[in-house]
Amino acid sequence: MFLTEREIFEQYPALGKTYRYFLKKSDEVREFFQQQKDKSLTFIGCGSSYFQCRSAEISARQRLGIPAHSIAAGDLLINFSQYHNLLKDTVIIAPSRSGATSEVVLSVKKAKQEFGCPIVCVCAREDSELSRIADLSLEIPWAFDRSVCQTRSVTNIYAADLLLIAAIAGDKKLADEIGAAVKAGGKFQRRYKNTLQEIARKKSWSQVVVLADSELEGIASAGALSFKEISLTPSFYYHLLDVRHGPILLIDSQTLVIMACSPTGISYQKDLIYDLKKKSPTIVTVSREARNIWKSDYHISLPVFKNFAVTGIPFIFVPQAISLYQAIGRGINPDLPRGLSPWIVLKDKK
Repeated sequence: MFLTEREIFEQYPALGKTYRYFLKKSDEVREFFQQQKDKSLTFIGCGSSYFQCRSAEISARQRLGIPAHSIAAGDLLINFSQYHNLLKDTVIIAPSRSGATSEVVLSVKKAKQEFGCPIVCVCAREDSELSRIADLSLEIPWAFDRSVCQTRSVTNIYAADLLLIAAIAGDKKLADEIGAAVKAGGKFQRRYKNTLQEIARKKSWSQVVVLADSELEGIASAGALSFKEISLTPSFYYHLLDVRHGPILLIDSQTLVIMACSPTGISYQKDLIYDLKKKSPTIVTVSREARNIWKSDYHISLPVFKNFAVTGIPFIFVPQAISLYQAIGRGINPDLPRGLSPWIVLKDKK
C-alpha cells in the first residue's frame, strides 16, 4: 500500500482525535477570541492550507458576523505594504501542515512585529517555528502527512478551522454535526471505494473540473489540486453556475466533472448538469440526496447535515480517492511527485 493511500484511508481516526482535541480546547479558544473584542480575522496559508483558508473565511463571515479575509502567504510576504489597512486590527489565523513554510512564517513574524497582530496557528506538527510565534497554538500532529501530497492533513485542517469557528461562536450544533460526520466517515469510505476506483479506471477523461459553492469553495479547490499533485492531471475549480461564464468552453469529451451539489437551488443545478452532459461523458454528483435526482453518471450520497460546510469533510474523499487510483492505474507513484516539495523553505533574504 502506498503511503498516500494509507493516509487517505486513515484520515477518519485522525479526525476523531482532532474533534476531541478541539472540544477540550473550546473554552480556551473562545476566551482568547473574546479578549480580541471585535477584531477581524485574517486566514493565511500556502497551497492546500491556503485553500482551507478560503473556506474558513466564508464560514467565519457567515457564522461570526465579523469581517474575515484570506490571503495567500506568498502574496502577503511580497506585497505586505499593500495590506496595511487590512492588518491594522486583525487576528491572524495560520493553518499549516509543517509550521515551517517560509512564506507563512515570515509573513506572520512581520505582521506581529509591525502591527502587533495576535497570531493563532493550527499546525499538524508539534513545537514548529510557527507554533512558537503564535499567541494561541493548536497542534494536531496525528494529522501530519509524511507523503509529499497533503490528504489527511487537508481534511483535518478543514475540520479544525470549522471547529475553531464553532468554538468562537459557541455553536454546539455545528460541533456536534462535525462529530457525526467523523463518526460516519469510515463507513462512507467503504461504501464508495469501488465506485471511485471504477471512475478512476475510465479511459475517457484526461482533465478534471471540480464545481462547488459557498463554504465548500476552499475544500473543493483542494480537491482539484489533488489531481495535479497525485496523478499529474490538469484540474480546475469553479463555482457551480459560474462555470457557464467561460470555463464551460473547455469542458469536452475528455473532462471528468465532479460537482458538489448545494441543498438549495435544485432546478438551477439540474439545468446545469443537463448542459454539462452535452459536453462531458462523465459527471459525478456529490450531494445529500439519497437518490440520483441529478441524472448524473455517478452519484455519491452524503449524510444530511443542516450545516452545509460539514459536507466538505466527506466530500474531499471523492477527489482524493479518484486521483489516487488514477495515479496507480497510470503507474505513477503518488507518494513521490517529481519536482514537488512537501513544504517550501525560501533562502534567507536579509
